[in-house]
Amino acid sequence: MIEPSYFWTNVLFLAIGTIAIRGTFIIMSSRIKISDRWRQIFSFIPAAILPAFVAPAVFYNEGHQAWLWGKERFFVLIFATAICYYTRSTVATIAFGLAALYFLNVSS
Repeated sequence: MIEPSYFWTNVLFLAIGTIAIRGTFIIMSSRIKISDRWRQIFSFIPAAILPAFVAPAVFYNEGHQAWLWGKERFFVLIFATAICYYTRSTVATIAFGLAALYFLNVSS
């Protein structure tokens, strides 16, 4: 077990580091001019990062449902993708995905 003083010291230094890194970008943003081409390139970053969050949660998780062979998250992903396509609502997609995963895990 980690000692509380060591834990909170690490949390403090990580918070200071995070604020410093993000703060420099905010402070420097008024001084640096970004061309329209780079602005367009930077606009693709969130779409590229999203699969990096979703894929490990879906494919590297041990499932609980025997009849789904442990891949209930994959099936929820497929259905949530369909909900996203038809509703075009992020909130509806997240709500459906969380509810479907919850009900699949509760039934075990």
